[in-house]
Amino acid sequence: MGKPWRLLTGRGRALAIVGLAIVVVAMLAGQRDVMRMGLVVLLLPVVAAVLVARARLRMSCERHVEPAQVPLGSPLRGRLVLGQDGRLPAGILMLEDGVPAELGSRPRFLVDRADLSWRREVEYPLLGRVRGRFRTGPLLVRTTDPFGLVRLDRRFVATSEVMITPQVVPLTALRASGGAGSTGDARPHKIGVIGQDDALVREYRQGDDVRRIHWRSTARLGDLMVRREEQAWDPSASIVLDSRARAHAGPGMHSSLEWAISAAASVALHFLEDGFGVEIYEADGSMRISGHLGQHSSASSEVVISRLTDLRPRSTRTLNYAIESAGVDQPSQLVVAVMGRLSPEDANALLRARRNRAHGLAMLLDVDSFAEGPDDPTWRRHHEHAIELLRDNQWRVVEVPRGMGVAQAWATLDRMGTAA
Repeated sequence: MGKPWRLLTGRGRALAIVGLAIVVVAMLAGQRDVMRMGLVVLLLPVVAAVLVARARLRMSCERHVEPAQVPLGSPLRGRLVLGQDGRLPAGILMLEDGVPAELGSRPRFLVDRADLSWRREVEYPLLGRVRGRFRTGPLLVRTTDPFGLVRLDRRFVATSEVMITPQVVPLTALRASGGAGSTGDARPHKIGVIGQDDALVREYRQGDDVRRIHWRSTARLGDLMVRREEQAWDPSASIVLDSRARAHAGPGMHSSLEWAISAAASVALHFLEDGFGVEIYEADGSMRISGHLGQHSSASSEVVISRLTDLRPRSTRTLNYAIESAGVDQPSQLVVAVMGRLSPEDANALLRARRNRAHGLAMLLDVDSFAEGPDDPTWRRHHEHAIELLRDNQWRVVEVPRGMGVAQAWATLDRMGTAA
């Protein structure tokens, strides 16, 4: 009786207790007809429990999620192929697939056919609303009787993995950066052997280091000229990503943090396609992109996507650790910063990151426009001061409000370089 009692639902248990009470009262009162009716009420849930327990399910389940990897905000579709081959009818089957709340609601469906053998395909929609790795399943199979007196749950063990990656946006080549484009005169070239740097000259531009002035050419041409050095190492870029939780705001996939991660992924893949070595530095330090299977390996793009998919907001309060990590690596020709709320101290740290680099580009998010509440005037003052510090030190800075796309912000940086 123990196992059937555990199978009974609340309705089944209530019916069994009522039936038992009727039998006892009828026996004491000597009412045989009433006692028979009580026995029927008592035995009904017991018989249902025995039949459901003895119905051996021989079910098969094939499961897929298509596609298994999508960018944040993209739809997916779950697909189940179910089959049954049994000796006894299984009654009513209620099925529920395990779906994380980040992907949508759990699909529930009913199989009420009494056939011994059947096959059914079920599809249900999903939406990648949160970046990360998730699993759907396992499938829950619940067997019930037509009266809802008994419930028996069984689970499959198979699951499906889903990867929700950052959004990657195609970017145009920068025409006037240290190597991001194909026509910039400061573009670093790959050189197969190590040798003395090729010393070339060009006209002086505002912001050039006075130590690079080429006095012989200046005297000969009558205009101020500076040396343009094409380095003997492969071109590389450092991306500083502000992953601090306190520096961002906004709901879900529309938050400023997700915008920043999307921008970092887009810039990194853009430079990898151009043959650059890329390293990403977040609030807790290097993400070890370039050190995985070689700096220019074909797997680097996959590593970028994988690392950024797993990135979570950090409790770190400053960017000092990220900047220090960037400083100990080999100097690169380009620094791209994707920042949230920025303080003057953060700006000074970025200025240190650009040391020995040719160019500094910054996308500074207007985080308050991503938030649902009112602006923070204190943060606004600090942010504006930080922007002035960067611009005064020859950084190209674009302010990014909510609604501006990554490609649009990148194109704005390009126009700044062309105008200079």
